Formats: sequence, structure tokens, C-alpha cells
Amino acid sequence: MSSNTMAFIDCSAGIAGDMLLGALIDAGAPLSDIKRGLESIRGIKGEWDLSTSKVWKGPGSIAGTKAHVGSIYQHKEAAPPAPEGHDHGHGHSHSHGHSHSHSHSHSHENSHDHQKDSGDGEAEPIQMDHDHDHDHDHDHDHDHDHENEHGHDASGVEAEPMRNLDDIKDLIKDSELSDWVKEKSVAVFTLLAQAEAHTHGTALDQIHFHEVGAIDSIVDTIGSVLALDLLGVREVHASFLPFSSGTVKCMHGVLPVPPPATFRLMIGVPVCPAPKGAKGELVTPTGISLVKALASTFGEPPAFIPTHTGVGAGTKEFPEHANIVRVAIGTKIDPMSPDKNYANPAVAGALRSPDSNSIPYASEKVVVLETNLDDLNPQVIGYISERLLSEHHALDVWKQPIQMKKNRPGVCLR
Repeated sequence: MSSNTMAFIDCSAGIAGDMLLGALIDAGAPLSDIKRGLESIRGIKGEWDLSTSKVWKGPGSIAGTKAHVGSIYQHKEAAPPAPEGHDHGHGHSHSHGHSHSHSHSHSHENSHDHQKDSGDGEAEPIQMDHDHDHDHDHDHDHDHDHENEHGHDASGVEAEPMRNLDDIKDLIKDSELSDWVKEKSVAVFTLLAQAEAHTHGTALDQIHFHEVGAIDSIVDTIGSVLALDLLGVREVHASFLPFSSGTVKCMHGVLPVPPPATFRLMIGVPVCPAPKGAKGELVTPTGISLVKALASTFGEPPAFIPTHTGVGAGTKEFPEHANIVRVAIGTKIDPMSPDKNYANPAVAGALRSPDSNSIPYASEKVVVLETNLDDLNPQVIGYISERLLSEHHALDVWKQPIQMKKNRPGVCLR
């Protein structure tokens, strides 16, 4: 595509990372090329899988593409950062002021739901059944340390690594992605980290991403930027974002919508009322970070000719509108250009010459002859005009008054 290729993201019904990725794939970004690019990120190789399916959303059954990211991990959220001077994260040292010693082992089987980002502002439960075998050896002696290793969880399944901003930057830097994809992907994750740091009142380097650090969110984010790159897009515009209401349940408890990180990321981004009847989280932190890092304007798109469109679907169902994101890929045009006439391809095809594939439209050459007449009887001019039309098969004849030598009135005959 040309350098004038742009994308308009319609996120009036909400936006999430997987919804945008699905919309871009639906618009023509090749899934195989996206997967090939993501596989160049060596630090996450083998941890994920990406597929799509066609789904129908809303009361009008609007068809869209749903992006599915599989993971080898049983997704667990990172603990929020502790206030300065306190340490309560997993995998850290704890000091106890008492002494006792005990060991025990037990096994239990249960079924519970793990939460992951569903791409529609709500966490999507994934049902998992597994056994837990625990062997705990605690040895306490007033001042002592013990560590919970996060290489594997209690059932022996490998636990997902908790990545911070520097970790993700290193993953992106060491990949074979284009410089543009690297730059924009880092910008997205930097916005996320800044919002998380402000939310928890801590330093940027202390932030371990929660859901957004999970492998599915990494694939959604970098995959969306890569899809734009594959479509040749270098300019992005977006609609206003919906400001919804309600509550959302997460590891921090029940929070108002928009939740803190998204609320912080809305600074500087135009928002509008949510669609009628829509409650709950419509805009995820990943979704708004993508739009904020990529879009140069918000609101109505500039003048452009759409060439591809795509619809990306989320998981949530609403009573009166579809849970979708729409994208339009096209060529930007200059409305002030002297050539304001653009061919309609639907009509142009009907005008194509049946005699030649090299001539896009049926056409013929017309020669225009003209002469300037000075000091001639007007009756003669009328007679000549009639003869040209009737006997010499002129397509048209017309006269135009002109000014001749020494300001004498004359006639231009065409």
C-alpha cells in the first residue's frame, strides 16, 4: 500500500487488545504473517498460540472476527506493588518474630475459574480442573527467610513469569520485528506501566504488569501493531472512547468503571457517553493504550477512501448494541486538491471497454476546430453553423463573442 495508507478505528462501543487484533485480521492482515512476526520474539516462543473464529454479536447478529490467544500457562495475576517500605509480593522474603518448625503434605482436587482479559472489558473465565500436591517445609527461627519459587505452581505446572516494563522492552528489542513495530509496541507498554505506577503510587521500575503482562495481552498488543504494519498503515485515527458506568471485579476488589489504570490513561483522550444500555468495562487498559499510542487524532476521520474494512468481536453481550470494534483501512486524500473528482470503482467497472483490457474506460478522440471571424455578416455565421451540423457531422457548434484588432467586435466559431 502507499505511504498515504491510514486506518480509522471506530471504538465507539469500546475497545480491547484482542478486539482490535481481530478487526485488523478481518480487514486483511494475514494471520500467518502475524504469527511469523510474533514467533521472532524469542523470549516468548512456545508460550502462546493465535487463532481466529467467526462470531456474531448483538441483537442484529453482526459478524466479526474473534482473536483467540492460547497459553501454556494457567494465568495468575501478579500481586499489586506494596507501598514503599513494605513488601508483600509473592516470591519474596518474609521475616517472622517467632520460632516453630513443622512440615506437612497434602493433595486436593478442585475446579475453579482463572481470569483472563476477554477483550471486552470483562475478564473471561477459563475453567480448569487440576490436582494440587503440596509439600511444605517451614523452618522458622525468629529471624528467618522463606521463598515461594515461581518456576512452577503447586500442581507442578510451570507458572507464568511476571514481567515488568524492562523485561517486555528487552523481548521487543531482541525480536526481528520492524523498527516501527518495536517503537509503537514499546510506546504502548510504557503508557501501561506509567498508568499502573500512578495507580499504585510506586516507581515505574517497581511495576509488574497484572493482566497486561500476561502472554495473551503481549500477543494482543504487539500483534495489533504488527497487523497495522503488514497493512502498510503509518497513520492512525480513532473515534471518541465511551465512558461507561458500573463496576468491575478484579484482584483489587470491586472497582468503579473505568478502573484506575484505564481512568488514568483517559487523560488527554476525548471520551463520550457509552452506548445505551451498556454497563461494565467497555475500554480495557490494553485497548486504550493502543489507541492513545497510535492515534494522531480523535473524532471524525480525515478525508480518505476506504479500501478494506474489518470487524473485531469481544466476548460480552449487550442488550442493544454489538460488542465490536470496527476498522477502515484506506488512502488519505486532500480535500483541497484541485482534482476533487475520484472515480467510483463500482461504476467504473461497468464503463470498461469490452474491446481492450489496456483501456480502463470506453473512450474516443475528439478534435476541436476553431476560428476567429472579423467583419463578417452575422447571417453568414448562422448559415455556416447549420451546414457544419447537418452536412459535415460536427458534434457541436457554438459561437463566442471576442474582441479583435483595434477593439472591433468579432466571433470565435468552434
